[in-house]
Amino acid sequence: MKKDRYFTSSSSVLLAIWLVWITSTAATQTARYETLVQPAQDEDIARDCRYELTLPDPTRPIRAVWVIFERGSELTTFYQDHEVIAFARRHRIALMLACHCPSKDYGDMNVNPSRGIGRAMFTALEQLAQTTSHPELAASKVILLGFSGGGSLVARMVGYAPDRVIAAIPYAPGNVEPLGINTVKLPAEALAIPQLIIANGRDNVCGTERPYDYFQQYYGHGAPWTAE
Repeated sequence: MKKDRYFTSSSSVLLAIWLVWITSTAATQTARYETLVQPAQDEDIARDCRYELTLPDPTRPIRAVWVIFERGSELTTFYQDHEVIAFARRHRIALMLACHCPSKDYGDMNVNPSRGIGRAMFTALEQLAQTTSHPELAASKVILLGFSGGGSLVARMVGYAPDRVIAAIPYAPGNVEPLGINTVKLPAEALAIPQLIIANGRDNVCGTERPYDYFQQYYGHGAPWTAE
């Protein structure tokens, strides 16, 4: 009987430890959601825009959303990276992948946010606020990351919604004229928003001259920006 009681007691302790581990693990498991946003008739968007949201810790309120605009496998891999998700979990940041949303006239997206992409992104957050039971998403601040034409887009998004954007990372920003990074015009209230401009020194497509010109234009007016 003593032997049976010993094993029963030990098993109970192990079971309790296992249950605590399961509870602790479940509390930090990521949750993923998707939503579609229909374009308005006057917007330059060819089809519904798809957005994927990752909540690194769905049990805690979200402080901000890091929006990554899809531009090939590199940024999709970045969005799914375990270290990026761990960073977002520590800082209570949600991650959102804005999937490619082409223009009506050509296969690429229209990087002018006022032509639909800007409105669609914020509408996606409003829709996700309802489906995730995280109402704070509807008015959350955003961090933006975009590559190439997406870099030109996120730079423009700073001026499009300076009340919502808290930081932007234009990565090798560029696009066909007249929407190149060198044509971005920002209002005064947008200059206080930090930007990290990654010029990508070996880029033979976008080049580095125009991204650096963009940086110098506003850094000279006191913008808290960094370029590399």
